[in-house]
Amino acid sequence: MEKREWIRSGIIEELDKRQLDLLTLVHAKIKLYYEELYQKKGSCRYELNLSRLMKLCNRDGKSVIAAVRMLANTVPQDSNEKPLIYYDRVHSAKNASHRPYRIFLRIKS
Repeated sequence: MEKREWIRSGIIEELDKRQLDLLTLVHAKIKLYYEELYQKKGSCRYELNLSRLMKLCNRDGKSVIAAVRMLANTVPQDSNEKPLIYYDRVHSAKNASHRPYRIFLRIKS
């Protein structure tokens, strides 16, 4: 069991092995996308979105977005580091009600 702390609320959540495996898988696929695929293949010239991450992980949207939110808003307990990833949602140019996720890997400095 690993404990992770939500960054703004201080709530501590215990994760079991299955949840940790999912977080590890999602983080590994985000790293793979930005280190090996991004702007090297024609279909990967845009930032990582939720549907592409779902295909890379071979998981459904609900579990992937839960893992993305967990990785973007929590840190290991008693840690001073920043979350591993971050995401934003922007309005589409053609349809303002469509707000796709753009998922980014945080660069360690």
